Parts: sequence; C-alpha cells; structure tokens
Amino acid sequence: MDIAQHLTIGERWGVISLRLNQGLGFHNIAHRINCTHQTVHNILQLFHETNDVVEREGRGGGNSLADGDIHTLRRLFNRYPSETSSQLNNRFYRQTGRFLTSRTVGSYRRRLDFHPVHTRIQPLLNQRHANDRLAFCQQHVHDDWSQVIFADEKIFEVDASGIVYWIPYGRSRPPTFRSQVRYQVTVFSAVWYNNRSNLVFIQGRTNTSTFVEYLEDGLHSHRQVIINYYFIHDRPTLAHTVTAH
Repeated sequence: MDIAQHLTIGERWGVISLRLNQGLGFHNIAHRINCTHQTVHNILQLFHETNDVVEREGRGGGNSLADGDIHTLRRLFNRYPSETSSQLNNRFYRQTGRFLTSRTVGSYRRRLDFHPVHTRIQPLLNQRHANDRLAFCQQHVHDDWSQVIFADEKIFEVDASGIVYWIPYGRSRPPTFRSQVRYQVTVFSAVWYNNRSNLVFIQGRTNTSTFVEYLEDGLHSHRQVIINYYFIHDRPTLAHTVTAH
C-alpha cells in the first residue's frame, strides 16, 4: 500500500483525528492535509488494521496493543463500566496521546472478559429494616415451620434501568435504587413446607372481599390438606386454619 511518504507522522495522526473526532469526509480531510483522497483512504485503512499510521514489515497480524496500553484499557473498563466505546476511546487518547477506533476498544473489552448487563433493581431498605429482619430470623431459626402457611401479595417490576454496564464475568450486577417503576404486575400466592398455592393475578385495589376471593382461588384445591395449619399473611397475628375452614 502506498502510504504517501511525504506526510509526516503528525499529519497522518491528523487524518485520524479529523475522521474520528470531527467526522470529516475523505475529501475535506484531503483538502486540509493537502494530500489526495486515496492517501486519506490508505491511512485510515492502515490505522484500522494496525492501530498505527506507520507501515510495518510483516503487517497482517491484526490489532495488537502493547501490554501497557492493555493495562490502561483494563483500568478504564473497570473505572467507567457504563461508558460507550467511543467515550472510552477519548479517555484513552487523553491519557496516552494515541488513537484507537471504537471498534478496537469494544473488541478488547470483550477479549478482557467484560460483558454487558443491566443494573439490578434493589428495594429502598434502610439499616433498621435490615436489622429487624435479621433479628427475626435469629430469634426463630429453630422454630418448627412445617405447619405454617405464608401468604402475601407481591409486585413484580421490570428489572432493568436502561443503562448498560460492562463488568467482568463473575462480578454481580450493580444495583440501582428506585422508588417508582413504570411496568409491574401484582400477584397473590402462598407457600408452606411441602407445597404452594395457585398463583393469582391481582387487578385493581385489594379489600376484604377481594382478599377472600384471592384465598379461594389460590387455596381451594388444597383446602382438604392444609387442616391444622397456621396461616400468616404479611405481618398480622397467626391465624389457625381450623378457624378459617
């Protein structure tokens, strides 16, 4: 490939900058650098293939970065997990003074075992709530729960925030704390030691009458089996199923 030896190294990097950072077309770049359209094409192709603007002997081994550059990229990937390849490319240039294509950044992000995930929605649980739950578990850890039915309504929400994070394999998804969501569905169900109720989808508000309907729909097929069980819904006092029958 004729790379136009009359251009200096700085001018060749100028071609890359005008194309990647300013988005200029080949003809505009050629006019500014004072070279031909074909020269611009050759420099960009060389950079795409080697991440460099200098023709090397034995070229053809693909994009390969030095260990120091790979270390810099890995540090950027860990520090800015939600940034795009283009944003990371700009950070890499500011730190090293060298250009990479967004495609190369994305390729190395995958080579270094980073993968894209959405955040995990986490409830707004304060420390007092967490301590109360832990204390309850510790207090009742040795209780006999084989004759207890737990029932409750539950709102299931879409578990995605729209922001993509690139994290190493094996690392947990980062949480996001949200008090309101747009997409959700509410269901009623009950579980006990060796079985569970039918799943009941809830429409609208819950009152005494609708709650009885949930119980009938969820537990009707089990009512002959769950005699002499204790029934707990949410956090009220225990109710014995003999009374419920």
